[in-house]
Amino acid sequence: MSVKIEVKQLRFSLPNLRLDKSRSSIERLTAEVREIARTAGTGSDKFQKALVTFQAALGSKGHLADALNDPIDLRALAVELNSKNAIQIVLDARLFHKIDSVRSRPGSLLVEAVYSHYLRFYDHLDDLACIERWLIRAKEARGEIDENITHILSGKGPKWLAEGCEERQIEFDTRVEQVGLLNYTSGRFLAVAKNIHYLATLRSLKPGEDHRVLKEVQKSAVYDSLYEDGFLLGHEVLKILISRAEEGHISDKWMNVIMAIAGDPRVSKQNERYIRWWSQMPESLIRKVRGWLSKLDLRLFLEALKNYAVVSNDQDLSRMYPSRKKFLEGLLKQELIISTRLFLTEGARDYLYRHYKKEHLPSFSIVDGDKSIIYFSMPGVHIVEGTHMCKFWIYRKLSDSAAVFNYNRNRFVYSELTNGMNLSMVKQKVGKALAAVTHNGSWQVKVLKELHKVGVEFDPEPLLLRHDYIKYRDSGYL
Repeated sequence: MSVKIEVKQLRFSLPNLRLDKSRSSIERLTAEVREIARTAGTGSDKFQKALVTFQAALGSKGHLADALNDPIDLRALAVELNSKNAIQIVLDARLFHKIDSVRSRPGSLLVEAVYSHYLRFYDHLDDLACIERWLIRAKEARGEIDENITHILSGKGPKWLAEGCEERQIEFDTRVEQVGLLNYTSGRFLAVAKNIHYLATLRSLKPGEDHRVLKEVQKSAVYDSLYEDGFLLGHEVLKILISRAEEGHISDKWMNVIMAIAGDPRVSKQNERYIRWWSQMPESLIRKVRGWLSKLDLRLFLEALKNYAVVSNDQDLSRMYPSRKKFLEGLLKQELIISTRLFLTEGARDYLYRHYKKEHLPSFSIVDGDKSIIYFSMPGVHIVEGTHMCKFWIYRKLSDSAAVFNYNRNRFVYSELTNGMNLSMVKQKVGKALAAVTHNGSWQVKVLKELHKVGVEFDPEPLLLRHDYIKYRDSGYL
């Protein structure tokens, strides 16, 4: 038998509630409740004694696991994890094994303390995976696990958080609140996540485009932060910028980021920065950077040459500058220059330091005296060119021991790179210089004749001023 009950339709309305004004109060009260929970049970004499014992163990050479023998010792550990001594506490497998043996289902105070410690120090911790495994087990035992916690403790938490912003097209802070990390905003976990968030911006930039994020990623706290699988954020920044920039050109803004993070790859492979950064990069990307740096070397060499001519009021040098600039830049534009190395005088170095940030400059060595030098290789030949009246040295071959290839030194005597290197090649039976052309008259025409003899293919017109081109043409080389 069924009974039919007739219920009249109820009509009601709810006012639009705005909780914005109450948010700060709610957050304050939440913090107060957390503090009450944190300090609960810490006022007894028994606890104070346990705390003193634990602090003594923390200052000793023994393992902290030996100081955990009772549940109250675990409370002391939890308290210290929230103190200024927290950085001294090493959370490892042995410590967690002891915790589990003392209490199979850890208390909320300890779990929260370990979780907070993990989020606060994140990439400064010794064994992230070990801490993550214990936290997952502990939170599961307490029924506190959810999808967000699982992702946070996955080993790739910051990356997951940052990519979630891009996928959902929401602000970083909004996403932090969504996943329950609003109360941990000062920790390394969220700092690393925000750094990774910068990568999305870098990927969205047009090649060479300027953006404030380019300055952010030049900060060591950003590029040294953990990315994933043992790689640092700086590694990913380098890959993004290098791979997305044009093959033959990169903007100064983008190049500055690369130099600030990793420095010049054309250094000894035992160099600390090379090992840290470039050894982790594909060779194809390193070649790309070397090409850009060759252009930068040449630009700085010409800038140093021009500056000396102006400062010294050297009329001859000023008169020769346009032809030298056209010649060297012409070789570069025809993609004839393969690799370079810069040797600057102390005066040229000081000039560049006044006009550029040190971290944005390519690697260079110091040469004694008043003449800067640039070495560059071309197809089948090696060139040593200098400022002032330095000769234009052309070599068919150079031995591996040639001074220009010695990256274990950063200071040279002028003669080592010029006549001394020529004598060294003769002594080693590699062969003397094909030519040593003095910078006077139509020196470029003489140089091109020598390059033509050894089979270097070039278009002479973009390399020479009009009257020199006519002289080269009339010599029968066209």
